[in-house]
Amino acid sequence: MSPVFTMRHGERQVYIPGSSLKGVFRSHTEKIIRTLRPGETVVADPFEKNGDNQSCSTWFNERKEGEKLTNEIVYTDSCPVHRLFGSTYFIGRVSIGDAYLVDENGAYLDRNTPQAKREPTENRDGVGIDRLTGGSSPGALFSLEVVSSGTRFRTEVLLRNFECWQLGALLLVVQDMEDELVRLGSGKSRGLGAVRGTVDEVVVHHLGPTPGRADTELWGLGQFLGNDSPYGTKPDDTLTVQVAPATANKGIRAVQTFENESLQALKEQAVPEFIRRMDAFPAYKSAYENRQRGT
Repeated sequence: MSPVFTMRHGERQVYIPGSSLKGVFRSHTEKIIRTLRPGETVVADPFEKNGDNQSCSTWFNERKEGEKLTNEIVYTDSCPVHRLFGSTYFIGRVSIGDAYLVDENGAYLDRNTPQAKREPTENRDGVGIDRLTGGSSPGALFSLEVVSSGTRFRTEVLLRNFECWQLGALLLVVQDMEDELVRLGSGKSRGLGAVRGTVDEVVVHHLGPTPGRADTELWGLGQFLGNDSPYGTKPDDTLTVQVAPATANKGIRAVQTFENESLQALKEQAVPEFIRRMDAFPAYKSAYENRQRGT
C-alpha cells in the first residue's frame, strides 16, 4: 500500500502508471454504460469466461476455430468498452501515458525543483481496532506511505481512429474526476485516493485532405468510412461545435486544437453524443446473432 516510484532525471520519483490510469478509465466507463442501460447486457465482463456476458476475448477464442476473424469482424462484434480499450484480439483505440509530477504551471519537475516537491510523500500512522472493546488493539499499529494532497501530475491520452462517442466517453470520465467522483489507488475505503482531473486541450490530427469539413466540425471514423462500413460504424459520425477550434496545417496533417471556449463547446457536444450512441448500441452478441440468421 505504498506509492510507486520510477527513475526520472536520475532520481527516484513518484508517478502514476499509465496502465493504472487506463484501468480506472475502463472500469468507470463500464459503470457509466451499465447505468445508462440497466438490466441489459451491453458491456462484456472482462473476467467472465462463460455465459452471455463472457469477455469479448473468450468469445472470440470460441469462434476462431470455425470462423475467420478479420479486424472488421472483431471490431464490429466487440462491446463498446472493448472497442475503445481493446482486448486480446484488438489493440483498442486509446493509450494513456504515465503521469509524472508537474508544478503549478504544468511544467514537469526536474533536479532544480525543491526536494519537498520532488518527494511529495508522507507517512500516516494507523491502528487496528479491537472488535470486543472498540479501542485500539495491542500490537496492531501500522504505517502508510501516501502521496501528499495538492500534488500535481500530468499525462497525455492518445486516441486513434476514433468514433466521436469514444472521445465523449473519455471526456465524461474526466468530468467525473473533476467532480471528484473517481478515486485512484489503494486505501480508498480509508479516505485515500481523492483526485481531481482536468483536460487542458484536445488536439485532433487528420492525415490527408478533408474536403467539405467545416471549421466547426469534428469528424469521427464513421464519417471517413461512410455508408456500408465494414467496422459497424455510423456515417453521421460528426460533431458540430459552437466555437471553432484553432486550426493549422502541418505538412500532410490538418490540426484542430480545442482549448478554453472551444474545448467547452466540444465537451457539450461529445458527451451527449456518447450517451446517444450508448442508448442505441446493440446488446452484446445480438449483431452477430442477427448476422448468422441473415437478418
